[in-house]
Amino acid sequence: MKIALFGGTGPTGRHIIEEALRQGYQLSVYTRDAGKLSTFGNRIDVVVGDLNNREAIKACVAGANAVISALGPNRLKSRAKRPIKRGLSTIISVMEEQKVRRLIQISTAAYRDPNDGFDFKSRAFVLLFKLIVRNAYDDIKSTAELVSNSCLDWTLVRIPNLKDGPATGQVDIGWYGRTKLGTKLSRGNLAKFLVDQVTAKEFVNAAPGIANRS
Repeated sequence: MKIALFGGTGPTGRHIIEEALRQGYQLSVYTRDAGKLSTFGNRIDVVVGDLNNREAIKACVAGANAVISALGPNRLKSRAKRPIKRGLSTIISVMEEQKVRRLIQISTAAYRDPNDGFDFKSRAFVLLFKLIVRNAYDDIKSTAELVSNSCLDWTLVRIPNLKDGPATGQVDIGWYGRTKLGTKLSRGNLAKFLVDQVTAKEFVNAAPGIANRS
């Protein structure tokens, strides 16, 4: 099976690549700078382009069974309005064109799942984030809404603060206000959960929260 990965050159992306290879997947990784992936050699296919390049995105998605997107605002202030949403819009369009149905996208508590209850801690964090970096908040929320309104078999994986660390398997998964979810998650644990969702069915068309077990 083959995964097309977007957002694979950051710290989280490298964990995703390593986890997907460990699980035996073929990988097509989209990047603006192929040099950042040189350490993986011929173990992955690299497609170079930006999020405005539809033809390059088509080349990355071609033949994939699923798409994992670790795309997110990478600067506190972005001149472009909703760059991640605009990129995901093209990715989703290409997926529909090529009949690739499975999409796993990283998100945050800025998006509310219908299964959520009231959770003061997560709501307070979202409000603070919105006040400090409104453009990033708006992009994350609107991207999640775009994904959830698509006709794909999507999963939004809502994350807390990320930290470097391996996959331990010690995680809590569920819904804000109904599941006890901590405020930290290792990149290794996130990567394993994302790759596991390629074939898992439990969270199709849902947005679970995930955190390290405290």
